[in-house]
Amino acid sequence: MSAPGSSKPVIIGMYGISGCGKTYLTNQLKDDTSFPEEHFSFFDGSTLIDRVVKGGLEVFKRMDAEQQQTVRAEAIIRVSDDCKKSNRIAVITGHLMLWDDEAAKEMEIGTTADWATYSHIIYLNFDAGVVATRRKDDTTKKRREVPVELLHEWQNQEQKMLRDKCIEHGILFTSISETCTPIEKSSLRRLTVLLKDFQQQNEVLNASAVNNAVELATAGQIKLETMLMLDADKTLAPQDTGALFWKMNDPASRITGDPLRLIFETQGYSYSSFRQATLLYEEVADEFDARCDKVATEVEMHPEMVELLKRVEKEPHVGAIIVTCGIRRVWEKVLMRYGLSHISVIGGGRLADGYVVTGLIKGHVADQLHEKKLRVVAFGDSPLDIEMLRKADEAYVVVGDESTRSTSMDEVLAKVIHKQGLSALQVALPKTAKYRLDLDTLPKTTLDNAELDFIFRRGSSARFVHATDKNSAKLLMTATRDAANRSHALRKAHERVGQYLALEYLSDIVGLQEIEIQHVQQRATDGHRFRHEKATLIVPMMRGGEPMAFGVSQVMPAAGFAHAKVFSDIDFKNFQGKRTVILVDSVINTGKSIAEFVKSLRDKYPHVRVIIVAGVVQANAVVIQVVTGPDIDNRFAEMLRDDRELYVVALRKSENSFKGQGVTDTGHRLFNTTRLD
Repeated sequence: MSAPGSSKPVIIGMYGISGCGKTYLTNQLKDDTSFPEEHFSFFDGSTLIDRVVKGGLEVFKRMDAEQQQTVRAEAIIRVSDDCKKSNRIAVITGHLMLWDDEAAKEMEIGTTADWATYSHIIYLNFDAGVVATRRKDDTTKKRREVPVELLHEWQNQEQKMLRDKCIEHGILFTSISETCTPIEKSSLRRLTVLLKDFQQQNEVLNASAVNNAVELATAGQIKLETMLMLDADKTLAPQDTGALFWKMNDPASRITGDPLRLIFETQGYSYSSFRQATLLYEEVADEFDARCDKVATEVEMHPEMVELLKRVEKEPHVGAIIVTCGIRRVWEKVLMRYGLSHISVIGGGRLADGYVVTGLIKGHVADQLHEKKLRVVAFGDSPLDIEMLRKADEAYVVVGDESTRSTSMDEVLAKVIHKQGLSALQVALPKTAKYRLDLDTLPKTTLDNAELDFIFRRGSSARFVHATDKNSAKLLMTATRDAANRSHALRKAHERVGQYLALEYLSDIVGLQEIEIQHVQQRATDGHRFRHEKATLIVPMMRGGEPMAFGVSQVMPAAGFAHAKVFSDIDFKNFQGKRTVILVDSVINTGKSIAEFVKSLRDKYPHVRVIIVAGVVQANAVVIQVVTGPDIDNRFAEMLRDDRELYVVALRKSENSFKGQGVTDTGHRLFNTTRLD
């Protein structure tokens, strides 16, 4: 059984000063029929020494300090080897320091092998006065009488040193506190919970528990098409709730300052680091809920975020989940304050939550939502949100005040935009906040009504749109149907159709983003272009789709362009970082060739938005036919029904099922090759 984030076995050190009750608690565990003792092996210091030194503890005591350290190191290495073979978990009771009678002070006995071997350490931080009484009343062992104040100092030094060692060596650390005697059942209960958790938890189980949380958050919402996925701290509100939580520490507390900052600065934002953060919260379990209440009252959500989440309640096709690396309970209380209890929170904080949320887990949640065929719209502010933003269909980077926002986000954002193709918009909250990067690299937007309408748009309706009955379409299609037009003139007519369809329909499907332009009055002003235009690829279905595709390209000058007759014609590098692929063809008859192209595209890029742009679409191609036969192909119609990110835009829908040939074939007319048929 391996430790979290490591290949080494789970070796748990149960530390505490002499007389604190380690042996008593171990015996209680062994007597508890509900405790899975078959998975654990228990050792104490003398047992370990007996395994290494012939003659046991008495011989060991006569050794010099260097020899004793060698024995201790060999003993714990043997335990590690045994656990690897037996797949059991070791619990070793011991001390970091022993009392030196001659010097009348503590003496450190930890070894480098300890720090290389231990995966977890539990410290029994019991009241020094209680420990003094236990030492005095214990008739089984003869102990020197040590003043209570020195016992307290011994505890503090041992615990501080252990915390430092554990952070330095990536060992998970927690403590159990107690102020009464005899040992309370609560201490045994907490120890049992910790040991069972250490036995069971790993990254695979963590991801599985998150999957269950996603299932609960989406259960019963049968009309869902879009899921908003939002970070919490510094995204929904400017506050960092973790920092607020630890500001409430008593100055005399054994946990000082902001312990989360120390963990993450030392160990990074790993699974193990977030597990350590959870163990810190477990140390203040008795006051956890009260602290969460106080923190929640200090959080002031951005009004724009409140409005966004309130609208979710009115729109059954849109859901929202908060996915936070912070404290789930705090954000549940904040949402309750704002009347937003309909929003689920996926986050940790306590062992009872069953999981921790990391940056990778946020990306995993986005994947899970995509598995449910949901469009994912993500909001985040820090490097921990990058995977979520990168995998979302629409990504918004929330930008706060320079004094409080993530200082490392600019560098990370620039890298993922330029090298991994992230396409995102930035939202300044508050509106006075200075933007990140430059507005060409990370365009801006505001959460106004138009942007909210785009976020909340329905994907299942109007995925086939056409201009058949519009006067503008009648004028455009006249030039394409006129037998007098061929070659260059006909290609220009198709080009104008491509421009029209892009302006009239693609702008609604893809959306727009603000850009800064120079006004004729010699001042900067806002302009617009297609949203994530650089993340768009235009593919003319050769050869008939090329002229119309050039028209689309004229109004999307930053989009990529790649010719193809079949999917395999396109170099896969063209798809890197693309959010939208526009397939352009002059005529869609049965939809067979388009269906084959889209299937291959979906197999490799399942989440990209696909828009089919055509001059004419036969009605039967987009409607599932009940009648079967060799000329009936329902694949494209079924794709259009089932794929929420597949759209068809046409100048005209035709009820006339006719396949051109020679002088009536559009491709031949476009390129003066009618004689080839």
